[in-house]
Amino acid sequence: MKRICALILMILFIVPAILSCSGGETDSKPKPTTTEPGDTTASDNANVVTKEIEPMSDDLEALDYSGKTVTILSRPVKDEWTQTEIWVEELTNDPVNDAIYNRNAFVCETLGLKEIKNETAKSGQSSGSIIEKVNIMVSSGDQTYDIVAGSVYYDTPAITQGLVYNLYDNGIDTYLDASKPWWANYWIEQAETGDKLYCITGAPALSLTRLMFVMYFNKDFCEAEGLEDMYSVVDEGRWTIDYLNEVITPIYRSLNGDDERDEEDQYGLLINHYENCDMFWSSFDMSMVRSDGEGWFEFDPSQQEKISSAFEKVYYLIRENPGTYDTGSSSGFDVARDMFSAGNALFAALHLYYAESKEMRNMQNEYGILPIPKFDEKQKDYYTYAHDQYTVFMVPKTVADPEMSGAVLEVMAYESYRSLQPTYYDLVLKGRYANDPQSRAMLDMITTNVKVDSSYIYGMQLAQPEVDVFRSLIYGADKSFATYWAKQTRMLPFRIKTFKDEIEKLEY
Repeated sequence: MKRICALILMILFIVPAILSCSGGETDSKPKPTTTEPGDTTASDNANVVTKEIEPMSDDLEALDYSGKTVTILSRPVKDEWTQTEIWVEELTNDPVNDAIYNRNAFVCETLGLKEIKNETAKSGQSSGSIIEKVNIMVSSGDQTYDIVAGSVYYDTPAITQGLVYNLYDNGIDTYLDASKPWWANYWIEQAETGDKLYCITGAPALSLTRLMFVMYFNKDFCEAEGLEDMYSVVDEGRWTIDYLNEVITPIYRSLNGDDERDEEDQYGLLINHYENCDMFWSSFDMSMVRSDGEGWFEFDPSQQEKISSAFEKVYYLIRENPGTYDTGSSSGFDVARDMFSAGNALFAALHLYYAESKEMRNMQNEYGILPIPKFDEKQKDYYTYAHDQYTVFMVPKTVADPEMSGAVLEVMAYESYRSLQPTYYDLVLKGRYANDPQSRAMLDMITTNVKVDSSYIYGMQLAQPEVDVFRSLIYGADKSFATYWAKQTRMLPFRIKTFKDEIEKLEY
């Protein structure tokens, strides 16, 4: 019967409900809606599949977990970064909401589960946090949570605390295949610790896409300033930090008649001196660590000259360029969104998810999307950085059935890749807000060329080396790069060794 139902789900566009996987056990909620592979047409409340993809393993289709319930511990859905990502209560005709509802129903139908439940907790070290809940679970031998979906920055310390399983062992890898395209393979290469992998991300994590940094530009403003076509600048490889510094320098106008540089004036660039600093590590293709050739990473002293030069360029851009308005720290993103959508800036460095905001949807001027600039024209490719609050998935080591957790993650990732990601990408981003073919091409490049390194994935364990020599200095208007680099030269190799030793001692 399960196979027959699964077949029906694959060929019908809308199927009446028999039971709700995402929202409970009522009989009034509909089954998932899908389209056939290769179908590029869909209504706003349907999943979108835009290309043929590798099929899911037959071994997963053969499973039947006899009506078991899977419980996922995740961050609150009200958080803007993690909204509608893991679980939703019901169909609402919102395309992303309904794609998640349908995905979870597909997981249940495929694996013979009763339902997927979701419990939430904040990330971090506070009382009642994700790590505290998992710690209590493991310490007491409890089996409450089958999967943990937490912040890559705040919650990966659960690994060195011995709270989660190696995903390449313990039966999890029976069905979870990290080599599949629905997992972020570029990321996994950096997250592996020797022959182990304790956390994973990919298609189920919309936050990985939402938190990518891009450069929004006001097309009408560009034209009024007589600037050249920005898409051509990118295509020709000339979109660099030096180009950005040069083009924004003369763009400042006091619109309110006072002598204060404030949010009511007009600028060349809106950027903040805090999280925005991090994006340049990826866009400049630089890192403080490198592979040691044995599955681990090590300090890379050869990067000092490039990183020092990059620091000077970014410091000038944010702190000294007369065309820049520094919007502050974390709250500065909303300030930049409001100013940019009001037409008060040529460029704004923001997360991709700001394209979803009502302010950007209602913007009077037409805007486009570009990658973050390169270090120089010698650099071949543009690279994208995803802010370190995206979701990673882990399996607590006292889980009742780790093999089932692996199967759930694999089917969830497959269906997210097949339907959820195309829904978000094609309908929400490309279909609604990036309404010109050139921005669509830019989005393809931005979301394909993502770059991350081990020292950002394990930033908490390594005391954030990149933040120390970049963000912290610019935040404090401090130019003593050499001093901070010297400190990392002493401390980072030691911290990497300590982290490696802790991983190698883990029994799971």
